[in-house]
Amino acid sequence: MSEVSTLSLNIGDRVVYPSHGAGAIRGISDQEVLGKSQSYFELELFKGGMQVKVPVVHASRLGLRRVTPMELLPELLSNLALPDLDLPVAWTPRHRRELTILQEGDIEVITKLVGTLHRRAQGRTLAVTERAILDDAKRIVATEVSVSKQIEHNAAIAEIDLMLEQVLAPASV
Repeated sequence: MSEVSTLSLNIGDRVVYPSHGAGAIRGISDQEVLGKSQSYFELELFKGGMQVKVPVVHASRLGLRRVTPMELLPELLSNLALPDLDLPVAWTPRHRRELTILQEGDIEVITKLVGTLHRRAQGRTLAVTERAILDDAKRIVATEVSVSKQIEHNAAIAEIDLMLEQVLAPASV
């Protein structure tokens, strides 16, 4: 149970569970599974109100984390402008790597992926599957922004799109 103190999560905290999205901890309960009592974070996800239980002892390994604090959002969103991620050139391994990035749930890398794919889309049309990955990655980042700033999801998407436009705009002399 040392992960509880490492995560130091409490009821009411806003969290991200990579495989499901953002939500809030609504409770911590004990449940007996296979003859062992185990504590669970009870999450209520913001999208759809779905409820999920995450074993406390495995929460870190499963990627449960706090939502990026609002004061750190500018630093996070600056990742949109960083040099492109080093992705394989061949489509199949590149696609696998992009999917892995989404599944791992590291918001900084996902934000870099948004910038990389957005720039790639400017030079040519993305394949349907790669466009879907860009949309998923942008949705993940927008969820982070909307929950952190407590704004509508569409407003967060607009903010990200504006930043991407600024990144691509030629520097004025």
